[in-house]
Amino acid sequence: MMIYIAAWHYRARVVFQRTWGWSPVEELVLLHLDNSPGSMETIRVDLGLDAQVVGATLSRLMRFGLIELRTYPSPSLTTSALGRQFIRSGQPLPERTVDREVPVSLVYERVGQSVFKRRDVDFVPEREIGHFHSAVRFSREERDETDETMALRVGRHMAGSMRPGEWLRGVTAINSVLRRVYLKIDLTDVRNGIFPKNASEELVAALRATMESGSLPSLTREEPPPSPSIETEFGPENFLVGSADHVDRFVEIVDRASQDVFVLSTFVADQADEKGRDRRNRILEALERALKRGVRCHLFFGTSRDEHGKHAQAMEDLRLRLSAGSVTRGYLKVHRDPVRSHAKILAADDGAGGAVAVIGSCNWLSSPFSAVEASVILKEAGAAAIGLNILGSIVAPLADASRSRESLRFMAAELRRSLESPGKRPTPSALPKARLSVVYSADHERLLRKAAHEADRRFVCCTHRLGAPMVPALFTPAEVAGRRLEDVRVLYSRQTGPVKRRHVSEQRERLDGLVQVIGVKEPQLHCKFLLWDDDDVVVSTMNWGSQSGRDDDPLDEIGVHLQGPGLAAALLERVEHLLLATDGGE
Repeated sequence: MMIYIAAWHYRARVVFQRTWGWSPVEELVLLHLDNSPGSMETIRVDLGLDAQVVGATLSRLMRFGLIELRTYPSPSLTTSALGRQFIRSGQPLPERTVDREVPVSLVYERVGQSVFKRRDVDFVPEREIGHFHSAVRFSREERDETDETMALRVGRHMAGSMRPGEWLRGVTAINSVLRRVYLKIDLTDVRNGIFPKNASEELVAALRATMESGSLPSLTREEPPPSPSIETEFGPENFLVGSADHVDRFVEIVDRASQDVFVLSTFVADQADEKGRDRRNRILEALERALKRGVRCHLFFGTSRDEHGKHAQAMEDLRLRLSAGSVTRGYLKVHRDPVRSHAKILAADDGAGGAVAVIGSCNWLSSPFSAVEASVILKEAGAAAIGLNILGSIVAPLADASRSRESLRFMAAELRRSLESPGKRPTPSALPKARLSVVYSADHERLLRKAAHEADRRFVCCTHRLGAPMVPALFTPAEVAGRRLEDVRVLYSRQTGPVKRRHVSEQRERLDGLVQVIGVKEPQLHCKFLLWDDDDVVVSTMNWGSQSGRDDDPLDEIGVHLQGPGLAAALLERVEHLLLATDGGE
């Protein structure tokens, strides 16, 4: 008897990179030429080296621009300006690298989550499975696999295929193929103890259970990955607070980029919108300068509430503006389908081998930049890699974003490798250490309730809107904190949905003496954050008082939880200073 198991067939190309350092002979020749320019013959004689070794060494040094041939006053080899810079600065010499692409064709089954090589199993396309087949079928509730999720499995599967000195750089998304299939399993083989090569223990157990019970196995419910948590360098200066701060930092980050800039904004403003035009123009002018330098600019928008195509059309108008002059061919990647996430992210390389990611409340492509915004800047390699991975996961479902996904994946891989490579590891900064964790959609409510019970001195939550879930989602946990603490505050600017001002007034009266419910009209609070005591703060994209995070859509809202000395107190002080300077509140 044959049974069929829901599976995914993935074809792509894996990129391995081999890296070479520099030999003592090469360093010796470079130092010798820095002190005593000369010819191949003088190098051979002075250093006592074989002529063939000298020739090969000089060829490699010239290939990397570390030495050059001078003709005046007499022909001689000597160190170049770049070579002298490396010698005098004490920097490690540039590594030599070569990429090796390996085609892969893998099958990922959904019962035991095994990953097989295509040649080791048989499958049939999904369309060939009829109702009469004994099949473990795809669930309507489960999310489709993407290039991003399959790339992680490919990486784990191929880890043992690397040659000495190689590391797995990533999986190319260009021309990859991902499709639903059904894995063929012959129960006669199972009865005889024969299973597909590399079958997981879970699949083997499920098939044996099928033999005993006669019932088909069930799909395994894949648990979401745990929130990334790392120790990183983060100080109060890595908070962005206020619209002007966001515009200035956007321009600074984009002007430094030399390879890629990624912008995810929930909404996109119409080019005819006059509100905030001057500041938005600074954003667009920075992107125009980047494009002229040959920097690839990848633009996304998030909202799925675009029934009339308003934001898709605004994205097309933005493309037309940025592509004026025909200097953007191949560099401008404008995506007119929504990624269906409320997250707002700016990411770019820093022009010096690193990268930066900004996560927070700012709608970069639509904001009039008149409200109070709050974001975090992730600069340290490990933190920036997490930001890039989050963005890559968010844009993964877009069919036309393969080039963008690939760039994000490779940038993040190189950042992680820089943490492991002594020659590339950045010098420690003066910033204090902090614990960084990612907060996904459904994690927000759980974390808020946890903070309400554990806070010792202060509990402050800022949400742009108050809506229907405001009592169970925000006011009830705040009340729990208010019965123990003196400083409990809820800050907001707008009501939404069925909630009116009188409803908020009723809650303010009910919580009088326990929770300060503070409405801020001008400047409008568009920032979303939660902080407690002095050290814990979550900067998020989620409106704590009007939205509920869903377990089945973890990337709809993204927050960054930072725990470090004085971080919560520092952010609160900056927000309070901004509000006092503009006399906001009611």
